[in-house]
Order: sequence, then structure tokens, then C-alpha cells
Amino acid sequence: MIRISDPAKLGQTLGTLRITNGWTRAALARDLAGRNGSTHETALLNLWRWDTGRSHPDTHSLGHYLAALGYDLALIPREDA
Repeated sequence: MIRISDPAKLGQTLGTLRITNGWTRAALARDLAGRNGSTHETALLNLWRWDTGRSHPDTHSLGHYLAALGYDLALIPREDA
């Protein structure tokens, strides 16, 4: 389980997860392009933007990203709630 409490760190966390799982941006971009119908170049640019915090994936794109890495998105109750 990976808990992200600061939404501003989502892209950085995804980039770290990608690298930890042995994916290059180029390889993941090819996979994402196949999953969502975008071009490889568009997917590669989006990954760069997400990794660097310049933008964040929408929920649809995030689902594809996590599926490619073998993860599911889960909603977890906050510990302080």
C-alpha cells in the first residue's frame, strides 16, 4: 500500500513507483498509448509533466497508469478521521 497524503506529491510518487518497478518513461508511454488511444509522444509528454509536478493525471489516466504498473487505486480512510 502506498499512502499519498499530499496531492502535490502524486506525480513524484508515481515517478518513483515507475522507476522502482523497472519502467522507463518511454516504455510506460508505449503501454499507456495502447491503453488509452493517445499517441506515444503525447503519453511521454504527460508522463514527464506528471513526474515533474507540472500537471497531474486525471482519474481516467491515473487508472491506466496504475494498471500498467500492476496496482489498483483504493480509497483508504484517514487515520486521523
